[in-house]
Amino acid sequence: MRVLFVGNSHTYFNDLPFLFAELMRAAGRKVEVTMLSRSGESLSGHIANEQTRFNILYGGYDWVILQQVTNSFPPLDEYLADLRVLKGWCDRASSRCALYMNFESPCDTPPLEKMRPVVLEAGRRMGLPVARVGEAFAKAAAQPGVDLYGPDRHHASPAGSYLAALMLMRDLFGVNVCGLPSTIHYRGETVLALEPAVARALQNTAQAL
Repeated sequence: MRVLFVGNSHTYFNDLPFLFAELMRAAGRKVEVTMLSRSGESLSGHIANEQTRFNILYGGYDWVILQQVTNSFPPLDEYLADLRVLKGWCDRASSRCALYMNFESPCDTPPLEKMRPVVLEAGRRMGLPVARVGEAFAKAAAQPGVDLYGPDRHHASPAGSYLAALMLMRDLFGVNVCGLPSTIHYRGETVLALEPAVARALQNTAQAL
């Protein structure tokens, strides 16, 4: 299965697509990932970039996961307009399209109450699945001993990106995320290392949603 991530810094922080792919492989699903992301990039910005259209139409992707910019999250009508363009390209390429629900952070993001209904309504109207990352963050952030945010308190920590990957697996692909590894290695280097208890808590949160 080939998956394209289209997004921004909340996509590329902690190499989220790679974490997703490695956890999917640990669950017995072979996945190849590609990423188109720039800091602060919106979906309308991606539409204006010829690389987005080219990659979606000719990249041979099974899935395209779309993440809207967080800082200036648009109203529903603008969000839908962008999604119609991107989904149109996905339909022409016979790729499935999915939405990423952004998370609220302690610094410089709209509240989840603003973003969540827009993403869910867009998914409902367009028949697109939604990875409820924002909902998972809201639930897991209340747990003691789990810090989902990096030093800037805006982007995800490694634990936060791990939770995002779990929600992508759970909501888009129906994977049971309990029992997955808490560490990820690549070519002899450790890419992610969470305390097993923290990983289990995040898995339980994702699985329960």
